[in-house]
This record gives sequence, C-alpha cells and structure tokens, in this order.
Amino acid sequence: MRSSSWSVARRLAAAALLVAMSGCGRGLYPVRGTVTFDDGSSVDRGLVVFESADGSMMARGMIQPGGGYELSTQKPGDGLKPGRYRVLINPLDLSDVPDEQKLLPFDIKYTRFQTSGIEVEVKSGPNQIPLRVTRPVTGSRRVN
Repeated sequence: MRSSSWSVARRLAAAALLVAMSGCGRGLYPVRGTVTFDDGSSVDRGLVVFESADGSMMARGMIQPGGGYELSTQKPGDGLKPGRYRVLINPLDLSDVPDEQKLLPFDIKYTRFQTSGIEVEVKSGPNQIPLRVTRPVTGSRRVN
C-alpha cells in the first residue's frame, strides 16, 4: 500500500513540474521593428538586445537586410513580457571586413545599455518598435 501512495506522489510531482514548465512562455508579446539611421536609411546588419530595467529579462533579434528585427526570449519570435526595457545594438562579427575598413556603421554609444540612450515600453499585445540611430561621431568609428 505504501508503494502505491509513493507512486501517486511521484506522479503528482511530475504533473506539477510539467504544468510549471508549460507556463514559462506565457505573458510574452511579439516585438518587431526596424532599425534606421536619422536619414531613414536602414541598418542592414547587427543584433538588437532588449534588457528589462531590473536585468531579469532579456531578448534579442538579428537585424535583417532592410533593417527589420524580431525579438526572441525562449523561442524564435516569442517576444517579451510587458514593461520598460533598455536597448543596445551590436554590429556583430566584422571579421569579413578588412582591418582598415572596420568602422562601426553607427555611433559606438549604441553598443552598451549604459550609453545607448534607448529605452522603450513593451505593452500587452503585438509591439511595433522602431529604433533610430545616428551615424558614428568622428573618432568613435573604429572597431578594435
């Protein structure tokens, strides 16, 4: 008799674990947008990263040709929970660019959360969040 109650307890624990795991993706809303320069031309390469104000949540998305991005947290395109986020934009791997041409396509300040100056609000429902960057300031263009 004791063996069957132990079996029931294990089944209940496994079921509770499955229910808890299935709820991990709930409350996420799609976040899409474009990354453009001040003149309206698109940033065609890089990575957009959103981080919650308290640092507890992060999502990222590749910048596609034409400047479009879509954020992913746990699975492709799942988005983020509602809240305030700070943003950074990384130019990614420039290894295919000759050393003398390794210039950032945008101001270096956008490569860090602390200096990008971009903060956005993600709301319940689909989010369309355009991001605008400036061209590099003289002296901050070179990537080491």
